[in-house]
Formats: sequence, C-alpha cells, structure tokens
Amino acid sequence: MNQLFPEFIEEYLNDLTFKGRKESTIKRYIYDLNDFSYWLQKHRATTNDINWKSITKEELNLFFVHLIEDRKYNVKTVRRIHSVLRQLASYRSYLGSSELHPIKEIEAPELTFQILHESEWISAQERSILLETASSTVGLSDQQKETFPFYKERNEFIIRLFLNYGLNLHEVHELSMNHIKFERNQIEINQEKNSRIITLQESDKKLAYHYFKKIPEPVRPRYYSDDPFFVAFDFKRKTFHWSYTFDQPKRMSMIAIQKMLRQEVSRSNLRKGISAQTLRNTFILSSLLETHSPEDLIKSIGYTTPLSVKRYLSTVDSLSKIQIEQLTLSGA
Repeated sequence: MNQLFPEFIEEYLNDLTFKGRKESTIKRYIYDLNDFSYWLQKHRATTNDINWKSITKEELNLFFVHLIEDRKYNVKTVRRIHSVLRQLASYRSYLGSSELHPIKEIEAPELTFQILHESEWISAQERSILLETASSTVGLSDQQKETFPFYKERNEFIIRLFLNYGLNLHEVHELSMNHIKFERNQIEINQEKNSRIITLQESDKKLAYHYFKKIPEPVRPRYYSDDPFFVAFDFKRKTFHWSYTFDQPKRMSMIAIQKMLRQEVSRSNLRKGISAQTLRNTFILSSLLETHSPEDLIKSIGYTTPLSVKRYLSTVDSLSKIQIEQLTLSGA
C-alpha cells in the first residue's frame, strides 16, 4: 500500500475485498485515493501526514476544479472519483468518524452541461468597480492601510489575470519566476496537456513589475528560478513570507487567493459568490462577444477541444440584448 494512505483507508479497502469487490475495482479505488492524497499534500505544501478529518469543502471543490480544468478529465471520470471519495466518507461515517465529511455537501457534476446563469459572470460595470476598489484604500481599517501598499499591486494583478486573460485559479497559483518574461511582456502557462504564452498589456506588465520590486530584496523571488511569483504576506511581521523548508519565498496558497478575492469583492460592495471562476467566465463570454472565434479562444484559454467551449457558446446564444450590453460596456 502507498505510504500516503492513512490506516483507515487500508481498513476500508480490506473491507471492500472482504465484501467481494473485483480486483480491478479495488485497483481503481487505490489509484483514485492515492491521486487525491498526492494532490492534497501538494496543495497544502507539506510532507507530513494529513488528518483527513481536517479536509474542507473548499479543498474538495478545488480538487474537482483541478480535475476538470487542469487535467481535462471528462465528466464521467470526475463523477467516478467523486463517488469513490463519497463512499469512503460514508464508510467512515457509519463507523462514527468524520473523514471527508464535506464531500456529502458537494454534488457530482452533471453529465449534460447547462448554460451559465447570470450570477456566474459579472457586468462591465461590476468589473470597473472591482478593479477601482482593488487599487484604492476604500473600506480598509487604519491597520490594513499600513500594510496595503506592500501587496496592493499583487492583488490587483491577480484579479486582472482572471479578468483580462482568463487564467484559472490553479494557473495563477502555480506561476513561478521562470514563467514571467518582463522583457517580452509575456507569461508562460504550463499545463500537463496544453502550454501557452500570454502576452500582457503594457499597463498590466508594469503593475506586475511594481509588485515584484516592492518585495524586500532578501525575500524577493529570484529571476529565472522556480521561486513563486505570488508571495504570501505575513501581516504580523509586516513583510513577505520566506519558506525555510523550500529555501524560497512562500507561495501564496489557492485558499489565500480566494480569500483575497472575497475581501476585494466585499469592500467593493458587490454581491457575494463572485469567485475566480466567475471572473474567468466573464473573460470567456466577453471574448466570444468580441467575435473571437472558438478556435482562437481555445488556444488563449488553454482548452484542448471545441467541446470545452460549447457551454459558453450556448450561453452567448441565449443572452438577451440587455445582458450583452452589460457585458460589453467599456470597462477599466
């Protein structure tokens, strides 16, 4: 058994064997559970044993987003993995334990796609408000205003990567210095199945560079290295984090990026529920409305097949005149 497995998973697999499950089924369970274990350790950036009772709904959602957006798994495969995790949670619940309990709150993806609901993108006006607020001190306490200048450009650039270039949460989180080409206004996006180059607008390149130069030199990411580009901020010490474990700046976690976005949405007085995916959806719909072809969009967004954009094409076809106007009004 792989060393990443806690003892209770071995007990569960032994129970499945005792109940007469096929060997091929057991192997599939081992593969899926092992895959999730590896992802979880990478996500938490730890080599220590993880208490599976501490796994959150947010982390599970991130895992499924990773399977769908980064690995390009089809819906049936994702539904199967969801079922494996859910059955393990039910087994532990039956024994009075709570490992993976949040999986019960997460529905498996539908086999057929539906068009996007209006709450799954933002209007051009909301976009302008969000970007304007992100660059201001509106709604900040005196204590927050003291540290805000350090990471203001970092936060704004992250939001612009979602809105202006359609990057997903995982891609933003994984950006390292060897992906950033300031001299060419470019960012390299490396995925398992599809890599691409993003050309930044001059203003966005300057924003990224200003953030980079604000990081104190002793903890600043090093050029052409695998140091993370987006560095976590230590609010108590009022400086950027350094990871002594990896001997490099500490990478800003996906959870921290999501929390930052929620805070920016909140102080912009925008509706709850706006996420990185909401901003990415906005980019995709806006691109299609600007007569970008599905083929061009597939290349720029990192999808691998025309089926990937089918939901967005159907959504665009269903938009009312008012919705189109709201999406395409000149933004920031």
